[in-house]
Order: sequence, then C-alpha cells, then structure tokens
Amino acid sequence: MEGRSTERVAVFVDGANLYHSIKNYYKGILDYARLLAAAVGDRKLLRATFYIVEKQEAEEGQGTTSARSFVYNLNKFGYKVRSKPLVVHETLTPEGERTVSHKGDWDIGVVVDMMRLAGHADTYVLVSGDGDYVEAVEYLQSEKGIRVEVISAAQCTSQALLDVCDAHTDLADVPDLFRRSGPKQAVSDQQVS
Repeated sequence: MEGRSTERVAVFVDGANLYHSIKNYYKGILDYARLLAAAVGDRKLLRATFYIVEKQEAEEGQGTTSARSFVYNLNKFGYKVRSKPLVVHETLTPEGERTVSHKGDWDIGVVVDMMRLAGHADTYVLVSGDGDYVEAVEYLQSEKGIRVEVISAAQCTSQALLDVCDAHTDLADVPDLFRRSGPKQAVSDQQVS
C-alpha cells in the first residue's frame, strides 16, 4: 500500500477473522510485524490495534503462557492489544439435549474504536474480510472523509466489503508474509475420497 509520508494511518486487526482466514487458506506462520509494515507502508502510524478473543484454558488444552507470549509479541511489533473472553452459552433443547454455542467477536468494538479515532487519522487499514464492517466503512468515507483500505484473504472476503473499500490487498500478495509456506492448495471435489 502506497501513500504519502505525512499521511496518518490507523490499523485495526480483527484477530478472529484473520485467524480463521489463515487457518482455512494458508500454511505457515504469519509474520505480524510484516503485516503491520505492509499496512502502514511509507506513511505515519498513528495506532495499530489488534483485537483478540481469549479461549478458556481447558477448551484449548493450552496454558495461558502461549496467549501471553502472543500478546507480548504483538505489543513488541507495535500493536495495542484489546482482548475479551470467549463467551460460552450452554442450553438444553426441549428434548433435554445439551447444546453449546460460542460467542466471541469484536465487530462492535472495532467500529466504536474507528469512530473514536475519526478526525485523527487520514486512512484506516482494516485487516478483516467481514462484511459486517460495510456500513461503518461507508459512514467513515462519506461522513468523516477517511480513506479505508482492507487487507484480507481474498477467498473469504465479503464482496460488499470489497465493493466499498478504497483499496484491497490480498494477504497472498504481501511479500514474505508467511514463514515456511504460502497459500494452501485448493482441493477439488474430485480429489476428495
């Protein structure tokens, strides 16, 4: 992404959306420092916020050490990390069967932060392919005069978001973003047994 060196940029990373995009479409380890560098380019970074949902230790089978290490590294790379716990809802069906659902997204929190920062940045870079951001993007562009760029996995990005953003960068097009490997190979129905 190119821009002027005086242009002020704020970066908003929807961690859950990014995680699922990487998990489903890419192999390798994402270099979060390179992601931020690609988002900012030669412009002035005002703020970079990374939104995460923390799973319960028992659900993942991992201790909190790995989560703390991840947050520490994100901070080291220049991100401010906002986190909240994954909410687990357990209910009983009329037949007496237990159902479990999980809720953990930051869509509203990201939009609120975008609105709070309006007037301080010239450009927002949203790292997400979630179509839930379309109305916020349109508002920021038309009412606040903010340029909104999107970085995401093209395969799982809302067409409506692509239609409204000022620029889109596919994760696969960011040089050296993934260590060890790149996009997963598509598997056709004929290859699946």
